[in-house]
Amino acid sequence: MNDFYRAALDIAERKLCFDDNPTLFKSPRLGTGGNFTDIFLWDTAFSVQWAKYHTDRFPVANSLDNFYLSQEEDGFISRQIHPDGRSKWSKFHPISFAPPLLGWAELELQEGGFLTGRLSRVFEPLLRQHRFNMAHFRREDGLFFSNCWGCGMDDIPRWDDPAEVASEGGIPWTRDVVTDPGPAGDTFFQEFRNHPRYNHSWNRQLGWCDTSCQMAFNALILSRIARVLGRDADAAMLQREHDEIADRINDLCYDEKKRFYFDRLGDRLLSRRHIGAYWALLAEVAPPDRAEGLIAELRNPARFDRPCGIPSLAADDPDFNLETGYWRGQVWCPTVYMTLRGLRLYNEEKLARQIADRFYRATRRIWENTGTIWENYSPDQCETPSPSAGRDFCGWSALAPISIYREFLC
Repeated sequence: MNDFYRAALDIAERKLCFDDNPTLFKSPRLGTGGNFTDIFLWDTAFSVQWAKYHTDRFPVANSLDNFYLSQEEDGFISRQIHPDGRSKWSKFHPISFAPPLLGWAELELQEGGFLTGRLSRVFEPLLRQHRFNMAHFRREDGLFFSNCWGCGMDDIPRWDDPAEVASEGGIPWTRDVVTDPGPAGDTFFQEFRNHPRYNHSWNRQLGWCDTSCQMAFNALILSRIARVLGRDADAAMLQREHDEIADRINDLCYDEKKRFYFDRLGDRLLSRRHIGAYWALLAEVAPPDRAEGLIAELRNPARFDRPCGIPSLAADDPDFNLETGYWRGQVWCPTVYMTLRGLRLYNEEKLARQIADRFYRATRRIWENTGTIWENYSPDQCETPSPSAGRDFCGWSALAPISIYREFLC
């Protein structure tokens, strides 16, 4: 264990959340990076991917169990939950829908021998959540939709022309989406209703490539869990579901000429290349010949092969922003880790190690310069943190000094 690794553990320990009077949550629980009292689903699921190596030091089980404890009878689990177990958001709006990664975290714990014996208890809650998401966030064409916050990549531009973005066909951003009653909810709603970074009218009128791949991935993970539990009929059903979603993605989101997966609007593909396409590797959606096109872009310095890591938005995109773009070009530990894991599935170990080494060195250099670990990183300079990044983000940014180091560099 080197000094960068130890620093991440120390920061993460300081960021643990201890609820004074929890009415539902188990405490303590993993912090998700910022100074939040709520818990966030995909943040926690990615944090488990490093905390799995230190279950004796970090409350991994508590952190996952809190989502099942707050699950509603119909299967809904919110992406953001208050310490009393209430969802911050309406369950019928995609702002409440997080990438469904709890099953992946649970399977990693079991297969790695980090925490075993949990799968039989959590499979039914995970399956109910999957069924809720299938019923409420799927389009007639078989793709899935989300929201700028629900997808986790807050300000990624998806429309080719912002002028064509309209609320028609989407679920509107209205006050009743915010479940907090009273002045606090009113203030929050007004603050973000017209925020230039977010467009809440982007949801069901768009077939979201990343969200669709994540739902295919979840079906695949649940199939594997069912197989471990000897539930062969469930395993076969979920595998068929994965294959069917994958077929829809390949039919509707892949551009043969550009050799890349894109979001879909109506009868056409949009043209924004973003990191979300790489879920097609981890989800085993991309056939080998199509994976080649995705992987080629990771070797293209004009797009995703940047000095300090894989940017969230291709560098030749007109909205690519080196420093203050947040998800418009910054490099994020969870999506780098996701891409590395996907590359390994397609036997691209050498490329995965090259990318991991470059990103690890960048994050370590900035830790050496600043004394802490950051929410995201600039793709092109490895000396100073991005102005749009939060500090002490361990949280999912511990993935770089811990999981990426252990899994791809040791």
